[in-house]
Amino acid sequence: MPTQQQTTVLEVSGVHWASEKAVAESVLGRRPGVLSVEANPVSQTATVTYDPSRTSVAELAGWVRDCGYHCAGQSVPQHVCDPAAEPRDHATAYDGHRPAVSAATHDHAAMTALSAESESEQAGHGEHAGHGEHAGMTPQDAMGHGGHHAGMSMDDMARDMRNRFLVAALLSIPILLWSPIGREVIGF
Repeated sequence: MPTQQQTTVLEVSGVHWASEKAVAESVLGRRPGVLSVEANPVSQTATVTYDPSRTSVAELAGWVRDCGYHCAGQSVPQHVCDPAAEPRDHATAYDGHRPAVSAATHDHAAMTALSAESESEQAGHGEHAGHGEHAGMTPQDAMGHGGHHAGMSMDDMARDMRNRFLVAALLSIPILLWSPIGREVIGF
């Protein structure tokens, strides 16, 4: 009976040399449910093919930490779509969306009823179902900044980034002045 396989890319920080690559691959490769492992010291990741009925991504990440490397889990951020995922039908994928009506089957009475129903459902609502915030995901998480600016509004995040830029610019001025280019060009 063929086993079900899944492949994931795990972050494996600390694998810098070929010997460490071999250690990470052999430690993960001996675990139950792991079919193949390919560590990459350049990208600090390990591509693991495993049997999901015997192990999970959380267990894989734990085993990476057990062998002395840092592992925050999957390397692919949440906001990047999974290329292996099945495409969804847009008419049924989101709450509040109605299927499109083609010109050939267009029925004025049905469209008037749908329009009246839609207006009565959404009277007084700024946004209808399906277009609001996704449950449990902030704008920072959706843009991949969840860990850096957790709990901040977009205005707070922009203010924080501006302040960090200004501090970095101010601290770079003395370095520029005392560098060889500062001495030769500016004459400082």
